[in-house]
Amino acid sequence: MPVSAMTMVAPYQRLGEDGYSFRALCVLITILVAILPLAHVTGMRNALVGIAAVAALLHYRAALWRDNPVLVPCLVWLAFAALSIAWSGYPLVSFRAFRTDLLYPFVLFLISFMLVRSRNGRLALTLGAAVGTVISLTTTFAAAIMPVDPGLESAAPGVLGWLAWKAGEAVDSSTYIAFLAVPLFVVALTSTRPWVRWASAAWLVAFAGLGLMSESRTLFVSLCLSLPCLLIVFGLLRGKLHLRPVLVAICVGLVVSAISLELISRLRLPEQQPYDRSVALEMIASDSRPAIWAVYLDLAKRHPWFGVGFGRSVPSRTYELAQSEDLKRIDRQAFAHAHNALLSLVLQVGLLGLAIWAWLHVRMLRLAVMCAHARGEREKAWAAAAIALVLAMLVKNSTNDLMVFGNAILYWTLLGAILGRIWWGGGVESLTLSRMDPAARGR
Repeated sequence: MPVSAMTMVAPYQRLGEDGYSFRALCVLITILVAILPLAHVTGMRNALVGIAAVAALLHYRAALWRDNPVLVPCLVWLAFAALSIAWSGYPLVSFRAFRTDLLYPFVLFLISFMLVRSRNGRLALTLGAAVGTVISLTTTFAAAIMPVDPGLESAAPGVLGWLAWKAGEAVDSSTYIAFLAVPLFVVALTSTRPWVRWASAAWLVAFAGLGLMSESRTLFVSLCLSLPCLLIVFGLLRGKLHLRPVLVAICVGLVVSAISLELISRLRLPEQQPYDRSVALEMIASDSRPAIWAVYLDLAKRHPWFGVGFGRSVPSRTYELAQSEDLKRIDRQAFAHAHNALLSLVLQVGLLGLAIWAWLHVRMLRLAVMCAHARGEREKAWAAAAIALVLAMLVKNSTNDLMVFGNAILYWTLLGAILGRIWWGGGVESLTLSRMDPAARGR
């Protein structure tokens, strides 16, 4: 759709919210978003995606894909990833990965893009995230009290044992936080309703507690980079970049990141360490990831243009890395994957696939920025959030490859919701920035 047509889109329509299919869709999306940080819910998650897709088709019909301005770039990326199954040495593994890590997230991207047109749709997404946070807190505390082996196929007796068994892995919980914190930043910074700001702040405090319990170092780095990024891009889009709050956010972010890294590094060690040196710097200096990246980079040079087939585990299977003694000496988990999302993509779909993936993201962010220019300050805030979310994803996946299963669904659901929020406008609500911009109070 041409850029000139962006301002032609109707900002708000009710879209038959009284229909059963829409109500069912809201309930399904709420449940789906709520269970994403949990473990042992693969079957339930996949079933919810399928039923939600049917409900969305019944409600939106052809508008589900016809009205999405980035449908073509998405289909190009999906088509290339699907084509890579043809040259994969493990086509069934590649197909399963394509289905769970790309196709299902793409379906949720289309649904969330349309869902945010209405207040009830946005409420469904918000409620799902809130319930997911509470569930994640509960299961994480249960796992801390009663640690369980993640590989167990059944829960221990009692409610506490069941909750501990349902606790997701620490990397998944921290990814859930890193992604959801971005829209929370927007709400906390821009809402004119005091109770909304306080609720968002309390939500972020809960995230901080979960982050400490997950012991994820990249989480706090991601949070402390995404917030200044949001503020800077937002200021540039408004043409009113206030350096003081940006510099304060950067300085506070650096201090909080340093303190968090040191605290988490000390928590990871079984014995108390002396305070005359930095444990975080010692752990960073001895980190095994640079050596892992070097091994996988050499492997990527064997099939640089097209890779060995889509799927996070496909390169490891293709090169039989589970039997590699060199990787075992580096790290016992080094054989699983490249521990970097971009390097993992090169291994799977080559430089050409990485270029298509990057082109897709550039198209989406360009759309967000250009559409925000033609709209109000609310849309500019969400355009900044889109860029901050992509940055959070890249930072969180700089030392791991977590864009699979529930994490991929959450990322594309949020990205679709943010782009839809910009494209369709904010509906009947009014979101001003009078609290951030004193000059706006007199308008």
